[in-house]
Amino acid sequence: MPGTVVVGIGNIIKRDDGVGVYVVRALEGRVPPGVDLVEGSVYCADMHGCIENRRKAIFIDGIDAGEEPGAVLRFTPEDMPAKTGGASMSVHDFGLYDLIRTARLMDRCPGEITIYAVQVKDVETGTELSPEVTAAVEKVCGLVIEELGV
Repeated sequence: MPGTVVVGIGNIIKRDDGVGVYVVRALEGRVPPGVDLVEGSVYCADMHGCIENRRKAIFIDGIDAGEEPGAVLRFTPEDMPAKTGGASMSVHDFGLYDLIRTARLMDRCPGEITIYAVQVKDVETGTELSPEVTAAVEKVCGLVIEELGV
């Protein structure tokens, strides 16, 4: 079974929506060998190949959960319905929750899944993160590195 994958989800031309991609880029050179870093697209259905049958997957995504901008939430797929009132928090059409559910249906889901979600402030067209979300990037990097045991 392949090792760990860290997947940053987002659209870098929609400002804070790109936070997952920026976290993965910031992790380059900071994770141990055997940990794959993937810049995921906004259409999570395209990501089945990079997560299937992994021992562990860590996802980073921008969300709109009504928290303070830049707030970082950590949870598992089982926590998602409680945190979101049963709805997907993703700003994407086929989001992370959908990806995990379909991977489970196909019996190709990673053994362990952790999700770090950053509350977005601005998802208008642009390439810069808001100051609040910029500050969250390093915080999430630290949490991921800690989880990897580095």
